[in-house]
Amino acid sequence: MKNVVGSPGTWSGLALRVSRCMFAAASYAALISAPDHDDFTAFRALQISMEMQFLWSFVLLCVGIHCLRTKRHLNEPGVLMVVTFDWLTAILSMATASASAAVTIYL
Repeated sequence: MKNVVGSPGTWSGLALRVSRCMFAAASYAALISAPDHDDFTAFRALQISMEMQFLWSFVLLCVGIHCLRTKRHLNEPGVLMVVTFDWLTAILSMATASASAAVTIYL
């Protein structure tokens, strides 16, 4: 398979995973620091989705580091199916952020 920029097991993919991990941790910290952050279900769902986003990005970050150390690429079709869970966490984060924004506008 062709080596795509940002794919798991490359330096650019590692940089993307590190930045994604940092942004998920920063948004989770911002959510936790808000007053009355547990009062609304939409904000709690956003917190859970950011936790899941951080954990999944951290797991993929560790896998990327392992692949770079062993000089292997994750371009097998079976392994790439695991990365599709990445899309699911991104869609979930977008949906919960939209729900939280709707609650904020409503209140």
